[in-house]
Amino acid sequence: MNLPLSCSDPQFNLFNGGLGCSLNECGQYNKCLTVLNEKFIETTGCCRIKILEPNFMTIFIYILIVPVIGIASLGALGGGIVKRPFLQAILNFDASLAGDITACLMISAQIVNMVFIFLQNHPDVPERPVINYDIAIIYTLAIPIGLCLGSDLSNFLPLLPLLSFQILFYLAISPILIYYGRRQNELEDIKNENSNMIKESALLTISQQQLQNQNEYTDSQAKLYKQLYAEQCQRFPLVPILITLGNFSINELLLLLKSSPYQYSPYFFPDGVLDDNYKDKGPCEPWNFYMVLLLTVVNFLITGSVYFFMRKRELLKNTVNFYPRERYFTPIRRFFLVYVAGFLTGFVAGFVGMAAGLTMVVTMVQFKLIAAVAGATANYCYFLICIQVFTNFLVGESQSKSLVVGEQFFFYALGVLAVLTFTNFGYKLLQKSNIGHIIFYIDFGIVVLNIIGNIAWGIENAYWDGFRSLEQQLSTCGNFVQDN
Repeated sequence: MNLPLSCSDPQFNLFNGGLGCSLNECGQYNKCLTVLNEKFIETTGCCRIKILEPNFMTIFIYILIVPVIGIASLGALGGGIVKRPFLQAILNFDASLAGDITACLMISAQIVNMVFIFLQNHPDVPERPVINYDIAIIYTLAIPIGLCLGSDLSNFLPLLPLLSFQILFYLAISPILIYYGRRQNELEDIKNENSNMIKESALLTISQQQLQNQNEYTDSQAKLYKQLYAEQCQRFPLVPILITLGNFSINELLLLLKSSPYQYSPYFFPDGVLDDNYKDKGPCEPWNFYMVLLLTVVNFLITGSVYFFMRKRELLKNTVNFYPRERYFTPIRRFFLVYVAGFLTGFVAGFVGMAAGLTMVVTMVQFKLIAAVAGATANYCYFLICIQVFTNFLVGESQSKSLVVGEQFFFYALGVLAVLTFTNFGYKLLQKSNIGHIIFYIDFGIVVLNIIGNIAWGIENAYWDGFRSLEQQLSTCGNFVQDN
C-alpha cells in the first residue's frame, strides 16, 4: 500500500484509482487529473467528487442501502452485498474505497444485529438461546485459513476471471437456496399442523417418557443431566465464547504479520511506507509465505486441542443421552465435514467478497439445523468475519487515511439504522408468523442482485478502460518488485 495521492482539483479531490488514466477512462463522478504521490512525482489518476457530495443518485443509493442491508441481515448477509452493485457499479467507487465503506457498514450493522440475536430464544425449545455454539466453534476454527487463502487469490486475479468465478458461484448456489427454501417451508407447514412433529430438527430432545421416568437415571446421572441442560440454556456460555474469541485473536495477530501490495503489516510498516530495515518482510517476500504456513500450523494445533476437549464433552453427554442428535465432534467424520464447511465459508468470504453467511446457512441446514437456528448461528460466525474485516480497515486507514472520521460515522449510522428498522421488524415478523424459510428467498434475491452488479461492473470497466482492463492485474508481485 502506498500513501494516498493528492488530486489537483478542489471539486474532484478524492483519489479513486486508475493511475496512468487518459481522458474519458474514469467514468461517472470522476475526472482524469494530474495527481501527486508522497514523493511529489506527477502522474495521472482518477479523481472523484467527495463521498458525501450531495446529488440525486448518491442520496438515492445511500437511502436504498438501509433497507437492503437491513433485510439481508436476516439471512446473515451484511454490508458486503452492496459493494459491487451499488458502490462500484453505480456510484463508481474504486474497489479500495468501496471496501472501506463496506467495512464500516458491516461492523456497525452486525454489532446491533448480534444484540437482537443474543436476546432471541430457540423456536422449538424456548429455554435455549437460538445460537448453536457447538457447531459455531468448528466453523470459526476453520474460517481464518479459508479467508486468508481466498483473499490472497482474489488479490492477484485479473478482473475477468474473478468476476466470472463469482458469477458461477452465485449461479451454482441459487437453485440450492430455492430447494432449501421450499423444504423448510414444508417442514414449517408440518409443524403448524402438528406441533409435536419436529423430525427434521437437529435439536430433538429425548422423549417425554424418558424425561418423566426418573428411575432410568441414577442420582449422579440425573445431576449430570441437569448440569448439561443448565449449560445448554445459558445465554452467553463462557467456554464456547472464549474458545471462539481466543482462536480469532491468535489468528488475527498472525495475519497482521503478512504484507500485500494492498496493505503492509502494521508491525513492521505502521505508517504504510516500506522501511529498508524490514524490506525482507514487505509484500511478495518469502516471509509472507512463511506466515501463512505458521498460521496453518497454529490453527491446526488449536483445532486439535479444541477437538479433543469438545469430544470429551460429547462423550459425557452420551452417558445420559443428552440431545443425541447434536453431535458435531463425534464421530470424527462429522467433525471433518463441518470443518470443511467452515473452510469453504472463509474461502468464499475472501474470494467472493461476500456470501459468507449465505454459505453458512446452506451448509448448517445440511447438518440438520432449522432455518432460524442456522441463520442466527451464521450471524454469530459472520460477526467474527466482520471484526476481521474491520481490523484490516483500521490498519489500512491508519496508513492511507482514505475515509475521514465524519464519513466513517455516516456509514456506521447507516448500518445501525438498517438493523434497528428493517432487521428488527423482520425478526418480529419471522417469530410471529413462523416463516423462517423466507431467509433462503432473501439470500436468493441478494444473489441475483450481485450477479447483476458483477456483470454491470465488468461492462463498465471494459467500456472505460478497454477489454485489457479485465485481462490484466496491475497489483501483482512482479509489478510491485519492479516499482520498488
